[in-house]
Amino acid sequence: MPFHGLRPAVWVSCLAPCLTAPPVCAEEAASVEARLGRTIRFLASDELGGRGLGTPGIDRAAEYLHREFEARGLQTNTIDGGPFQRFEVTLKSELADGATAALVDADGRQRPLRLGREFNPLAVGGGGDFDLPMAFVGYGITAPEAGYDDYAGIDVTGKAVVILRHEPQQANPHSPFNGADNSEHAPFSKKLSNAVQHGAAAVMFVTDRYEIEKRLAQLRKRLDAAEGELAKLSAESPTAAEPGDGESNGDATSGGSQPAKSDVKPAADRPRGNAARRANTLRAIVSVFRKRIDRSSDPLLGFTRAGDGSGRDLPVLALTRAPLDEVLESLGKPSLDTLEAEIDDGPSPQSFDLPGVRLVGSVEIDRQAAPAANVVGVLPGEGPLADEAIVIGAHYDHLGRGGLGSTKPGSREVHNGADDNASGVAALLETVRVLSTRQEPLPRTVVFVAFTGEERGLLGSAEYVRNPVVPLEKTVAMLNFDMVGRLAENKLIVNGTGTAEEFDAWIDELNEKHAFSLTKSPEGFGPSDHSSFYARQLPVLHFFTGLHPEYHKPEDDFGLLNVPGIRRVTAMVGEMAVKIAEAPARVAYVAVEQPRIAMGPGDPRPYFGSIPDLSGGTGAAGGYAISGVAPRSPAAEAGLKGGDKITRLGEYTIGNLDDFDGALRKFSAGDKVKVVVRRGGQAVEIEVILDPPR
Repeated sequence: MPFHGLRPAVWVSCLAPCLTAPPVCAEEAASVEARLGRTIRFLASDELGGRGLGTPGIDRAAEYLHREFEARGLQTNTIDGGPFQRFEVTLKSELADGATAALVDADGRQRPLRLGREFNPLAVGGGGDFDLPMAFVGYGITAPEAGYDDYAGIDVTGKAVVILRHEPQQANPHSPFNGADNSEHAPFSKKLSNAVQHGAAAVMFVTDRYEIEKRLAQLRKRLDAAEGELAKLSAESPTAAEPGDGESNGDATSGGSQPAKSDVKPAADRPRGNAARRANTLRAIVSVFRKRIDRSSDPLLGFTRAGDGSGRDLPVLALTRAPLDEVLESLGKPSLDTLEAEIDDGPSPQSFDLPGVRLVGSVEIDRQAAPAANVVGVLPGEGPLADEAIVIGAHYDHLGRGGLGSTKPGSREVHNGADDNASGVAALLETVRVLSTRQEPLPRTVVFVAFTGEERGLLGSAEYVRNPVVPLEKTVAMLNFDMVGRLAENKLIVNGTGTAEEFDAWIDELNEKHAFSLTKSPEGFGPSDHSSFYARQLPVLHFFTGLHPEYHKPEDDFGLLNVPGIRRVTAMVGEMAVKIAEAPARVAYVAVEQPRIAMGPGDPRPYFGSIPDLSGGTGAAGGYAISGVAPRSPAAEAGLKGGDKITRLGEYTIGNLDDFDGALRKFSAGDKVKVVVRRGGQAVEIEVILDPPR
């Protein structure tokens, strides 16, 4: 690598040892590794709290990157006079005050539902006022492979549908579903998508009797055990098992008062402390289980039980069984218990309209949005190719204190993210230093981007390709650092080597000096920010040292990193950037077809080829947003493109990715399917011929 950034004295002292073999002398290597270490230690410190979206820690990281970009001479005023490409990310949903719901019969009589007792809005849905006719659609399942469809013979367009949780015949191991184990049709998301596809305007979930009885049996068993132990203790030590353990010391700090000496029993007359405390504990357990049994006899789902939000507009409610049974009885219909038994008997759907009955009410859900920002710095090129650009990026966000994405469920420890992706950010900053201190300016511009929101679905890179600093038609390639900190056995993974005609040979050429044990993958799509660029038909390379047991855990700390390995990866990427920047012609994009994978009968979904834009879903009316299409896929051949939003697939309404996935499974390879997309404010109809599964 070039030494143009070294002080003359250091250059002279390093010259002799560097003339022989290593690309970097020991003193310079130590200097680079010290810089890398300082950056990683800061970003992965507990002080930054895991760099979760919407936290002070990620704001501090962004300011740090701004200062580092500026100190290295990058232009940091390209976005509204500053370095931050700002957008918002929804982090949390909360129910606003004033939610109401009621069931209204044909004569206009209202049966109000009590919030938190008989109904709850669910965060997975949307808000607004509603006044809708109602229908019962059993378990809300469409399963052609099982010969079962709760929506057969009933039109639910514009209606509020009542859906039972789980599946028919849960006690039958020979059922067409999975018996006691849930099949793919059981999740809330699947049922909700199926309802949207069939035109429903609201969904009401109610817990099925089988689930209730299973839960009650578990609670009764635990209650019986606690009551039995309390009875045994009472028989063995009657005084100790009486209410009150006699152990209070009357401490004034606890609100008690000191007993008079005459009230204090001799030690021999006091109940034994351990037995008394155990008895009180058992009484508390018995009380808790009795309350749980009472609540579980007609349970009500909590606000976030079905998820924390899907971007849908239609209301989604949870209801208890009692109000619905009242409605069914008023219409002369069977009870929910009877309907479940009749469905199980086949299984055979028992769906029907609820004539004259309407669901009315109003729900508002507050989506708590947090500001997010990519940090952008530009190194201008010089010469006739300076209007073309290379993007070099790494994401700087991580998981905060766990939660969504953590591979250590329930942990609230700081997830430091030293490898993922403080290592990549440190490599990015070192690449800035190397390229910005060259004696000869690069012929092409380099845009350095520290992306945010990668862990939530490539949100920052999706925002950048929608609003690039240099137009995408002038962008030559994108290089991505993500998890480059755990080089082991000298193994480096390079993804995207087939996305430009030149890349594979160039990587091999550079590796003659860097001598990694390379694993090369030609594909341009993968779970990191380079995918957003490849979806827009740009060549990409992703540098990666592999997964490890600490991935997305609090244990991903600095002490486990191979800092010399990061230095070596950084050097190779910097030289690749120079090679791309100095090439007389821009590298030639290649559409790499995804490899076909033999699919078993368990996943018959035909291949479509859209690439989801996980930051672009906007509800049932908004459709499923795509960031691009896979090369030579049915979607590409039909003319779909990044930025489209699919609103219909055949006869099915599409509100988001789940809806699209569910609808696609209803078709077969070779089917010609009419697809409606919203493009530039206009509805466009396109015919797609589906491929066999990939």
